Amino acid sequence: MTVLRVSDLISGLAVAGLGTYIFLASRSFPAVGGVAIAPSFYPGLIGIALIACGLALAAISVLKKTVLPLADPVAWIRRPRTVIAVLAVPAAIVAYALLSRPLGFLLTCSLVSMGLFLAFRVSVLTSVVLAICITLALYIVFVTMLRVPLPYGVIEALLP
Repeated sequence: MTVLRVSDLISGLAVAGLGTYIFLASRSFPAVGGVAIAPSFYPGLIGIALIACGLALAAISVLKKTVLPLADPVAWIRRPRTVIAVLAVPAAIVAYALLSRPLGFLLTCSLVSMGLFLAFRVSVLTSVVLAICITLALYIVFVTMLRVPLPYGVIEALLP
């Protein structure tokens, strides 16, 4: 099995294309009355950032003038720890999507974050501390500052 590494030019253009799609799709979000910031604002901002970063990556690749093939076989696929780290990211996204409602944001975010840190070879103690800190910071930002309701899950039974 041959695994390919894609050049920065192709990666940059793909990221810029994704950003364009996100930006254009966000324009179709319906306006909500009485809200200071339209629902399309943050997705549109993310789309613009992706476009800028993707074009910058592609431009740097062209300006370097290094001759790189569009795709090039890589050896990392033979290292199991690296494969685990690469597969951990999409697995974390799927795990969060499946577990956030039943377990709740706090528990799911902590477990998923800790799992990612461990997959990337961070020590257990550091993984636990960082997962808790990141989860609490995200909770404060989304619930307190942005007023986004997050799922409580099993913790809801403990609330008065």
